[in-house]
Amino acid sequence: MAVGGGVALLSRSELLVAGMPIVYFWVLLWFILTSVCLAASWHFFDRKDCGDEEANEERRTEREGSLSSELSSYSR
Repeated sequence: MAVGGGVALLSRSELLVAGMPIVYFWVLLWFILTSVCLAASWHFFDRKDCGDEEANEERRTEREGSLSSELSSYSR
C-alpha cells in the first residue's frame, strides 16, 4: 500500500533525491525497508528453526506433543 500510494502521489513530482527522481527513490527505499523487515523477522522469529535438522525435528515433535495435550485437556 505504501509503495503504490507513494508512486501514485509522487509520479508527477519533479523533485530529486540523491540525484534521482523522488518516485524512484521512494520505490528503492521501500525495497530496502522490506528487506530489512524480513531479515529482522527471520532473526527474531525463525532463526531457531534453521540449522541442525535433528534439533529441529525434536522441537517440532515437542511442539506437536504439547499442542495435542492442550487440545485434549480442552475437550474433556
